[in-house]
Formats: sequence, structure tokens, C-alpha cells
Amino acid sequence: MVKNTRTPTSTGGLLPLNLPQPAAVEADRNGHPARVLVRGVLRSVVAVTGQWRIDDEWWRSEISRAYYTVELDSGAHLTMYNDLVTGGWYSQPYTAPARLKAG
Repeated sequence: MVKNTRTPTSTGGLLPLNLPQPAAVEADRNGHPARVLVRGVLRSVVAVTGQWRIDDEWWRSEISRAYYTVELDSGAHLTMYNDLVTGGWYSQPYTAPARLKAG
């Protein structure tokens, strides 16, 4: 039997990565991102290069998100999502694994 040392448990110093950040987004009439505020500059979305949806954990705390990868008029690429439960927009760093990238 293992003796209880009464030492509090911890995550071992793990830090979450790629946390979403609130984003200022103007959506078009279809609800897709049209303009995004990036570092104080309002940028136009010139292309939506990917789109997917996640609906999960309805039994606990509902998660329903519409994700978009976009190209901005500056040439930058951005991954963002619209929280369909709260209506808020967020940017979240994401890079597809190499095996999923078109080559």
C-alpha cells in the first residue's frame, strides 16, 4: 500500500498551448468572417481557405463552434472560430499536421 503523503497534486508544470484569444470580427450576411481587427488594423478577408464545425460536450457544458481558416488582405493566414453558444469570435493559432497539408 502507498502511504498518503498529503502532498497536493499538481499538473507537473504543464501549460496550455494555443489558447483562443477574443477577436473583433465583422461577419457577412452568411455569418462568415468578412473583416478582422489585427493589431489595431481592420483587415479584409480575401478568402476562406477552410471551414469546419465542432459540436461537443452537450451533456456538460455545450461546445458549438464554427471554425474558419482565412487569408487576409495582408497575406496573413489566420484560424478563428465563432462560438455559436455565446456569439463571440476568437482567434486560435493552429497549424495542420504535415500529413494533412496539401503538397
